[in-house]
Amino acid sequence: MSFRTVYGNQWSEAGWRMCNRDECERIYVEGANNDNLAAMIVRSGPAEVVLRAWATWYHHNVEPLDLYAPAPGDDWGWSATNDVADSNHLSGTALDFNATQYPWGVDASRVMPRARIAKIREGLDLFRGFVFWGQDWSRKDPMHYQIGVPEFDPDGAPNRGLAAFAAELENGLHGILAPAPDSDDPRTDPQVLAGFFQLIPPSRWPK
Repeated sequence: MSFRTVYGNQWSEAGWRMCNRDECERIYVEGANNDNLAAMIVRSGPAEVVLRAWATWYHHNVEPLDLYAPAPGDDWGWSATNDVADSNHLSGTALDFNATQYPWGVDASRVMPRARIAKIREGLDLFRGFVFWGQDWSRKDPMHYQIGVPEFDPDGAPNRGLAAFAAELENGLHGILAPAPDSDDPRTDPQVLAGFFQLIPPSRWPK
C-alpha cells in the first residue's frame, strides 16, 4: 500500500493523500453490466463503500451506468495522471459517470433533463454531504462525483463521520447495499439449507 507525490502535490483538492493503484479496489454495481464499469476504481475503505453505494443508487434511480459505452466503458475512477494537478481522481476518491455524455465545463442544464438533475439532488441529500457533485464547482463538471469530506479529522484521526456513514450504508441504510446475511436466521443459514435439500427430492427443490 503506497502513496505518492503527483505534479508536486501530496494531497488532492478534497484533502486526501495522492495514492497509487495498490491503495484502491474496483467497484462492482449490483444489477449492472460490470464489464462496462471496469475503470471504476476507488480508494479502499470507507470511501469505497460510500462511492459504491452512490454508484449503485445512481444506476438504479438516475440512469444506468453501463448505458453509453462498451467495455471498459465511460465511468472512471482512480487515475495515474490527470489534466488537473490536484484532481481527486489521483487520490482514488472520485468517479465520473457516463462521462461521454456530460463534458467537463458544460452546465448540467445543457446536457441533462431537469428531472434527472432533480433526481441527482435528491440522492445527494440522502448522502448527507459525503458525496459532492462537480456541477457545484464554478467550472461545471456534471459527470463528476467525489467524496465530500477530507481524509482526516482535525486531530489527525481518519474521518469519523465518513466511517460512521459507510457503516450505516453497509448495514442497510436507504436499502442501497444489502447487509450481510444473518447467520442466526434459519432461512439463510447454510447448514439449515443443506439439511432442507437433503429431505426433499430434487424435483421439488425451489426454482
